[in-house]
Amino acid sequence: MTTVAKQFYRCECFATHNIFLAPYRLHVKYFNERQFWEDYNEVLIERGMKDRGRVLALVQGEVKRRLGLEEDVTKIIETVKSEYRPLYPQIFQYSRSWCAPGFLDLADRCRSGELTKSMLTDKYLSVIGEDVYMVEALSPTFCEMMLEELDNFNARVLQKSRPNTMNRSGVMVEELGLLDFVNDLIADLLAPISLVLYPEWCGDDGLDSHKSFTLKYALKEDTELAYHYDNAEVTFNFCLGRDFSGAEVYFTKMTGEPEAGQYMEAEHVPGHVLIHRARHMHGTKPLLSGSRYNILTWLRSSSLRNSFCPMCRSKPRLTPSVRMGDGFTV
Repeated sequence: MTTVAKQFYRCECFATHNIFLAPYRLHVKYFNERQFWEDYNEVLIERGMKDRGRVLALVQGEVKRRLGLEEDVTKIIETVKSEYRPLYPQIFQYSRSWCAPGFLDLADRCRSGELTKSMLTDKYLSVIGEDVYMVEALSPTFCEMMLEELDNFNARVLQKSRPNTMNRSGVMVEELGLLDFVNDLIADLLAPISLVLYPEWCGDDGLDSHKSFTLKYALKEDTELAYHYDNAEVTFNFCLGRDFSGAEVYFTKMTGEPEAGQYMEAEHVPGHVLIHRARHMHGTKPLLSGSRYNILTWLRSSSLRNSFCPMCRSKPRLTPSVRMGDGFTV
């Protein structure tokens, strides 16, 4: 993955589209009050809205958060660098020792050209359904150390930006200090695997940016995730643990397809990664007990998305980003 010497951008729709109203399990667009109420008043009443002012405050608050996100994240990164002392500094440097031997082997074989997609799926991956796979990827030692690190980070760092509107409990890897780790992980393992599994989603210039973050599912916190697709081309969803039941991930169709696809479910296993096309519609069923922590990496290809924004489903209207934005380059 190449991330140097590139100016990345967001689409302007980042501030207006796909705003998730959790109490009503509804994604909305917001341009102004008149448009919002004309588009959503009826459906919100049907879903139990009692206080229009509260709903409007939620939407406008999310728009404000997004518009200020770049500046806020920059401040958080600077604060964490100066004040946070990692519990396990060694895990902030990528090492192949943190990964399962089989995951290293299949990535090396993908890079060398030894494996075709059929060979990879027949011999190395558990096939959940069409283009959805699972494989052991992380060592138990790494998972346990990362879980303790996340507990330590969350206990000491009070200001964190939310990964998205759908998840309350999570940390962006840039804020945690894991960006270099994830960049190296992608270049060494995830990119070559993606190129064999999903060549049509890697673009002419490969997967050249990403959005990566942690998530936590726990009782009295986030317990499920509504039906959606990811703003990326390929998703790697690593399960760290801990003890939990429920919270299976379910898949149906690709976004934009009129017909329902094959329904399938995947049960997360600590140390394993769930791999899928990012625009495969999916959600997470309710957590029944315990807690589950994940690291997600959304891999993006600028050569694919430069002509089509998957969120507003049109040609992107670009605004510069100080980091990787939403993966657009021109």
